[in-house]
Amino acid sequence: MNMTNNTDTLLPIVIEGRTFKPNAEGLWSLTEINKALPDQTKPPAQWRGRDRDYFDRCANLHTVHGDSGGTYASERATIAYAMACSLDFYVMVVDAFVAMRNHAVRELRLKDALLDANMPKASTLDMKARGAGLTWTEACHVAGIKQPRLALEALVSMKAFAYPLDNFGTREGSPRPHKQGFAVGAFVKASSDFGNREGWRVKPRGLDWLRKEAERINLMVAESKTAKARAKSKDKTDRWGRVTK
Repeated sequence: MNMTNNTDTLLPIVIEGRTFKPNAEGLWSLTEINKALPDQTKPPAQWRGRDRDYFDRCANLHTVHGDSGGTYASERATIAYAMACSLDFYVMVVDAFVAMRNHAVRELRLKDALLDANMPKASTLDMKARGAGLTWTEACHVAGIKQPRLALEALVSMKAFAYPLDNFGTREGSPRPHKQGFAVGAFVKASSDFGNREGWRVKPRGLDWLRKEAERINLMVAESKTAKARAKSKDKTDRWGRVTK
């Protein structure tokens, strides 16, 4: 096992139920450990000999003077200090560092597993967005928009989308982005033969915009559903407020 410092993670170690954290340089305070566990250790100033001299020369030990000072050590020097205290304490310290390493490895493996599980889907959607574009349903799923059909109506209310009109000014088809959205490359026109009935798809720029607006869109959808439910309930009552069949 490689017991060298890892100043990127700065994970704590636990000895006898006490948690010790390294400083910003990745060094542990031997003074703090000694004060917390006096029965297991001896003051760092009493640690003398060839081992301490070696770690002093290698800059693995630093002594800071003053009221808030103390002796700070790298992992290797901390383990050497523990061995100088007692074999039992040495075993405790080594076990603490091993536990820290095992925890870090488990966390890394979990993150890698989650990444591997989601990477195929994420890669596929990313490639599709950059290529032909995502269907409206796919884009809503990625952006966190809960009800794609009702979301289209919400976007019309927000004046972000509009219904296409025929020559007589009659609505034709489902809502779609304004021409500006297609002009800036947020959306792209597509044939319905490609599996989406809207006739257009969402590109990465449009997907980023939907992510930013998702909370607002979901709120408008919820408010619209509540208003419709109230209106429907009102239709079922007579002029005296009694529910009719």
